[in-house]
Amino acid sequence: MPTPDPTADDWSDLDLLTVSEATERLDVEIDAVGREIAALAEDSPLLAPAHRRLELLRRARVRAASGAAVVTPGRVRTTAEVAATPGPPD
Repeated sequence: MPTPDPTADDWSDLDLLTVSEATERLDVEIDAVGREIAALAEDSPLLAPAHRRLELLRRARVRAASGAAVVTPGRVRTTAEVAATPGPPD
């Protein structure tokens, strides 16, 4: 897989990703935020938001790897929603 362009904005490629591609991108972002945190001074006002972003990225990484969501036409549903819906997924 090609490395994501670090200068591109989040909306530069609106393609669908496989789970492995999505988790790879999250890993790259997690590493980048970790390096940003390491470079910040302990009293920096940017430290708390960076830690929060890192935590959210880590949670997203766990969810992406666990198959906790299902993409159906028009929306994303949790696997619990899919399991609770009678009949085939929409």
